[in-house]
Formats: sequence, C-alpha cells, structure tokens
Amino acid sequence: MNLKTLVGVNTVSRGLVLGGLVIGLSAMSVAQGEPGPPPPPPGGAGMLMMQGPGFGGFFHEEIGDGHKVVTGAPMTAVINTTRDTSLADGNTIHTDNTSTVYRDSEGRVRREVQFELNTPSTGATKRTMIVITDPVSGNRYMLNPQNKTAHSMPIHPPKNGGPPEGEPPARPGDDVATEQLGNKTILGLTAQGTRVTRTIPAGQIGNAKPISVITERWVSTDLQIPLLTTHNDPMMGTMTSKVTSVNRSEPDASLFQVPADYKVETGKGDVMFMPKP
Repeated sequence: MNLKTLVGVNTVSRGLVLGGLVIGLSAMSVAQGEPGPPPPPPGGAGMLMMQGPGFGGFFHEEIGDGHKVVTGAPMTAVINTTRDTSLADGNTIHTDNTSTVYRDSEGRVRREVQFELNTPSTGATKRTMIVITDPVSGNRYMLNPQNKTAHSMPIHPPKNGGPPEGEPPARPGDDVATEQLGNKTILGLTAQGTRVTRTIPAGQIGNAKPISVITERWVSTDLQIPLLTTHNDPMMGTMTSKVTSVNRSEPDASLFQVPADYKVETGKGDVMFMPKP
C-alpha cells in the first residue's frame, strides 16, 4: 500500500505509529509467532495500525505473525497490495505497495516495506520499514534505517480462544460464516481457499442495515503462506494482497540479524519514521 496519504498536517508529529506492532502490510498471515493485537474499530482487523488520513487498520493477515512457526520452508516472496476506496461524492482512491518477505529454514521472517512519507517541511520522502520476527531468540525487531535504530520486543506465546488461523476476530454480536472454496493453482503452487463473511447486524454500530465484511484467502499448502487475499469492507474499501513471485532458496542469514551499527532499544513504544530535522 502506498503510504503517500498517510500523514496530513495534523498528524505529522505522530509519524508512523505502530499499534500493537506487527506490520500488516499486505494482510497476509502465516503462522509465525503470536496472535495479533485486539481488533481495531469495525471494518478492520489489522495487525499494523498506522495513524493518518485514509487509514483504518490492515486486516488480520501477515506472513510471520500468525500462531505457529513455519520451519523447513525457506523463501523470498514479493507481495503487491492494493487498496481501493470509493467516497460518497463518487471520488475514488487507489493506492498500491510492493513489499518483500524473507523466511529462513528456522522460521525467522524479515519484512521490508517501501513507502513514501509526505510532510509539509520535506514533501515526499522515501522510507523503508523493516520487521524481523525471530522465534529462535524469542524477539521481534522493528528496524528504522533512517536513524539506525532497532526496537526490540519479546514474542509472547499464543493465547487460547482466538479465532481460527487467518480469520479476523469477530465483535460481540457479529454473525460469522466460513466457506471452504476448494483448491486452485497459483504461481505453480496448490492453494486452498476460504471465504469468511462477517456480518455486523443493523444498529450495532449505528448502521441502518447489516454490513457484510468478506475476506477471501488462498493459502499455499506447501509454503503455508497466503498467496492471494481479498478483503472487502464497505466502510474501508477493498484491499487485495497477492504474492507475485516466490524464490524458494535459503535467504542470506544476515537478513535476520540487527546490523552492528544499529542502536537496540527495548520495551513498548512508538517507532517513528519522520525525516531528520
């Protein structure tokens, strides 16, 4: 997703703020460490919360942030994510983003997101956001190449009672239906399809009529990653995330390590990607 519209005049001081961390760039969730944070307001079920106009929450899918560690299946995947929103006046907004995800044989995952940050003082500036999830050490690192810092957080064990793998958490009163779509081939890989329809009853959030939020995902049975995910939410628009290429060789080990010249910070807190003064 292009983050060009992320920061407005009233949100510049906040930069990009990770809420509950775990990037949800594309909305792809593969088993990897822990469940996502509490769900955002109706219509999203995001793992990465970014503040600013045009953003709610990404839906609950991200390679590297599910409920189990995937080992013995190294890969490098290029992922394209688009979002289309229709406004009440007939105007439309289209954004897209390409990211790269690396996974080694031990289940470590590195995600790199290229984005454009707009501020009144600097205009459009290119930024890179990197998240390393390391189930071997039990830590997750949020890397900011702009100031060479790495924010370290422990990976907590999964909690019981959550929704099935890859399904968005339902709000109390929601009607959730799951449909199995069978198999199809994507990029030469066999993928199993699932459609989850979450219906918000009339009146639950002030809505005059029921609202249906539909998530369809096709997961590789071999690599255990979503190859294609579509999330259709009338309140937020349609987000589509698809893997455009996969290399199944072992990524370089250095990709899953914090560079020696980075300052490592620990504990909870916001990760800022604002331009330097």
